[in-house]
Amino acid sequence: MAQSDQVVQNATFPTVRADINDNLAALYSQSSGPSDPTEAGFQTVAFQPWVDTSSSPPVWKIRNAANTAWITVGVLDPAGFESGGVTPITNGGTGQTTAAAAIAALLPSQTGNANKALSTNGTALLWSVVTSSSFTKYTFAAGSGTGSTRTHTWTKPSSGSTAIVLIWGGGGAGGADNTQGGGGGAGSNCGFGLFPLSELGATETITIGRGGQGGSTDGNGESGTNSTFGSHVTSYGGRGGDDDDGEIAIGSTPFGMGALTSSSVSNQPFDLFSGGNGGRQQASNYAGGNAVFGGAGGGNAGVSDSDDAPGGTSIIAGNGGKGNRGSDNGVSGSIPGGGGGGVEDGTSGSGGDGECWVIIV
Repeated sequence: MAQSDQVVQNATFPTVRADINDNLAALYSQSSGPSDPTEAGFQTVAFQPWVDTSSSPPVWKIRNAANTAWITVGVLDPAGFESGGVTPITNGGTGQTTAAAAIAALLPSQTGNANKALSTNGTALLWSVVTSSSFTKYTFAAGSGTGSTRTHTWTKPSSGSTAIVLIWGGGGAGGADNTQGGGGGAGSNCGFGLFPLSELGATETITIGRGGQGGSTDGNGESGTNSTFGSHVTSYGGRGGDDDDGEIAIGSTPFGMGALTSSSVSNQPFDLFSGGNGGRQQASNYAGGNAVFGGAGGGNAGVSDSDDAPGGTSIIAGNGGKGNRGSDNGVSGSIPGGGGGGVEDGTSGSGGDGECWVIIV
């Protein structure tokens, strides 16, 4: 480090040479030192550099045009130069002195844009509304409807963009046979719809189907009734179980109510949204069929009181009811859309009532 008065004295050669060397040393070191050159009595000029070594790392300064003060240029940090003062955005800076203020200065104005996210239109940055991931679920059940047809009115909400509709008809009741025992009732299918809210009316009428009612008289089980969401989605009720013909009640599908059949079938097509089959009517144990979105089927009356067939299981909808031999009653299917269990001398299980879910996202 070196500082000088920047004057070569009119003196003998050794003194002149020493002054020249001092001035060159100050020039080469940019007048570096721990104190202002003026404080040491040295002369300064406009735009003279000075490296202030009183701090670590040292600070690079330059005299202003009026030669009245020092301007801080930056900190000479070996790990990275740090600019001093505030640099306007137009000159490659942010015009700010804190990180938060610097970021805000570079972004589009945040005023009036609360809860928005930064996006781009391919040309410039802008604030955009954040899409919510929340949803609202409306549930319509048979017991809370109005009128003999169990109707509800759904009112379209003012927020949201899409409606997901899941709807189930009533499950079929189990069959009854006083000799061999009846077959299990079939489950209702799950009606499914995905609609932009703009395609739905301001209100939509929802009709919820009733499960078939169990009985103790020899005969096929009562079938469940259909459920509808306006004119957009229909779910078909489950077929009632067989009494004594050795038939299976096939679960309803998205295309219609299933039938009674003596064919050897393990399940029906369209399994994902279809109802489960009822247990076959005959002197063996046939559990109700399982389902995914549809209601499960009811089990048949077993070969003995201690060996009755269980109902099937549904992942989303109602389970099927257990069948019962002898004078015990069959178990009713669960809501929504599960099939009831078949019986011999008791009362067969009723089908589970329908239900409707409207999910707004």
